[in-house]
Amino acid sequence: MYRIPRAELRAALPLMLLSTTSVLAQSAPPDTVALEQITVAGERRGAAFGANGGRTPNDSFVQGYTPKQTTTALKIPAPIQDIPVSVQVVPQELIQDRGALTVRQAIDTVSGVTSSNAIPGCQSFRIRGFNDGFSNLRDGFRETSNQQDIQGIERIEVLKGPASVLYGGNLAAGGVVNIVTKTPVDLNFANAALTGGSFGLVRPTFDVNQDLTGDGRLVMRVNGAFDRTDTYRDFAYGDSKFVNPSLRWRPTAQDEIIVRAQVLQSNFSYGPYQSPLSRTTLRLPYSFSFSDPNLRDSHRNAERISYDWIHKFDDTLRFRSGFNASAVNYDIGTDRFAMLRFNADGRTVSRTFVTGPQHLRDYDWQNEFSGTFYTGDVRHDWLAGVETYWSFNSATSFQGTLPNLNIFAPVYGVTPSALRLSASSDASFTNIAGYVQDFVTLTPQVRLLLGGRYDVTDTVNLNRLTNRTSANAADRFSPRLGITYEPVPTTALFANWANGFVPATQTTVSGATLPPSASEQFEVGVKQQAFDGRVQATVALFQVTRTNVPTPDPTNATFSIASGEQQSRGVEVDIAGEILPGWKGVVSYAYTFADVTKDNRLPVGDLLAGVARHAGQVWTTYEFPPGSVLDGFGIGAGVRAETAREATLPNTFKLPGYVRLDAAAWYRFAIQGQPLRAQLNLQNITDRRIYDTDGANVLRPTVPFTVLASISTQF
Repeated sequence: MYRIPRAELRAALPLMLLSTTSVLAQSAPPDTVALEQITVAGERRGAAFGANGGRTPNDSFVQGYTPKQTTTALKIPAPIQDIPVSVQVVPQELIQDRGALTVRQAIDTVSGVTSSNAIPGCQSFRIRGFNDGFSNLRDGFRETSNQQDIQGIERIEVLKGPASVLYGGNLAAGGVVNIVTKTPVDLNFANAALTGGSFGLVRPTFDVNQDLTGDGRLVMRVNGAFDRTDTYRDFAYGDSKFVNPSLRWRPTAQDEIIVRAQVLQSNFSYGPYQSPLSRTTLRLPYSFSFSDPNLRDSHRNAERISYDWIHKFDDTLRFRSGFNASAVNYDIGTDRFAMLRFNADGRTVSRTFVTGPQHLRDYDWQNEFSGTFYTGDVRHDWLAGVETYWSFNSATSFQGTLPNLNIFAPVYGVTPSALRLSASSDASFTNIAGYVQDFVTLTPQVRLLLGGRYDVTDTVNLNRLTNRTSANAADRFSPRLGITYEPVPTTALFANWANGFVPATQTTVSGATLPPSASEQFEVGVKQQAFDGRVQATVALFQVTRTNVPTPDPTNATFSIASGEQQSRGVEVDIAGEILPGWKGVVSYAYTFADVTKDNRLPVGDLLAGVARHAGQVWTTYEFPPGSVLDGFGIGAGVRAETAREATLPNTFKLPGYVRLDAAAWYRFAIQGQPLRAQLNLQNITDRRIYDTDGANVLRPTVPFTVLASISTQF
């Protein structure tokens, strides 16, 4: 299998940067054009700092709960109201008010998006019914490692529908999540917070931003978190250390360079993330452990470094070069189960575990030009770029077993069996692509979005035990078309059509590789602004069809054919903003019908696992005005509900519907002039037992009733 040696990659990167710099240095105009400055306004009464010790600037992207702009949808900043796609934003202030400690919890407020089972700490999402992709975005870069502590997040953007037109293959057919991390801003501050709560949680955090030169040319920001919890499940715990430094340098009036780094080290137990995929599991208490204290826990080291360099030639032309490298090294403990299922007696559980090292690598290099030009009165905001992406996954697994566990008379402290080598593999994915986009303003009321991307991909898998290699080379063109019509300035009607793909690794009986799994979306909707632009609403009707789904060959089940088809259609509603001064809220609802429409193994008509027909949530807060009797107090409350979901595919049983209640309260005060905020969050107040499913192997319980108390300050 072809791999890029680290030494060669380290040697090549400076040459790539030098060559790009040389070209621009020859073509750049004199220092006469200034970059647009990023201005940050102070929040009302220090509203920005909270339980996470972070700060949310009142910038052009988000104001309070109200999303204004997005970079994910077009790869250039664009007003959400104007673009003909569905995109939702989870701002930092909303994350803090809800007391969300993970990305999975933060994403709850977006319609049609739920978490799906994955390695603890990874970000895996089911969007519009699909979770077929194996990558997400961080600061616009693709990653399969997907490691992120909530403390390092500025906001989360969710682009609905296939995103291959800008970000390539291996993204889910239903959409993509882009985590935008904290970077330096034009404001000196230092925030610190301490959170404690149920299950022994202790979590100190900090966030420091400092102008090193006093003129905004060199600004540094460092934030981090330390986390320790015993979790809600017996014999389980977790701890982590997270540091997220970044630097912004403006060496000239035309140039801005942002360098990011990140380190996340953690130890964790798999116990809270694994329960048998069975109805019987639903009747057991959350604390019941299918693991054993004699099993070893897991360790993870995740590192990341990236840069974004923007050179502005003038007001109509700019160049961006960005590179991201991330690495995650796992030492998977013996508490990760490869098989966890109830036996026929309904009382005992068979347990087979796997352990061993796993290494993930992602390298993403993007170079693009963007700008504005006019043809008569028609404005064109255009983008053209190239991308090279490499992803590597190397894993070795050893397998063992535990004695059967009787759920009515569990015996713990047992001796695991001897280990045997069960798997050893390398996998690589290489993607080279070029893309173009034109966002055309025909009139103040009508805008068109035209875009396309051509990808060349190469997927190679090596089984080191058999020394057998399988490879799949594919090329694909992904178009996107959209239109927006604004009959009045506060109302926009939109429609779009988009394609996407996910490369396949399965082979036919003749040895040929399957074509990529393809996706196609049709979407129409309306966007509405209200209350003087303080509230943004989106209503969308969509249909996403996934074709070329690998399915077993009816003549030889060892091989596959690309004849499967799955479809998701529905309606989504998202409303966010400030209704009245001090009163903010987020409302979302999704009706999703996702099923199998063609397959040789799965029953046609079966519903996709984990997808509720109806799902919705409401979160609202009110902060009492200055000068009132309750000056400094704020309260919040939320409810989330889902109807029953299929637990498996093929369908065998349902996960019950649920209603979850949350609440929050905080008080801002000062001691000798030092501002403080005390906050209390109650999550899942009625202690409902709610499970996620991966549809094939395990159930994952979500958090039970949890109390979080925090104190934060700013300097």
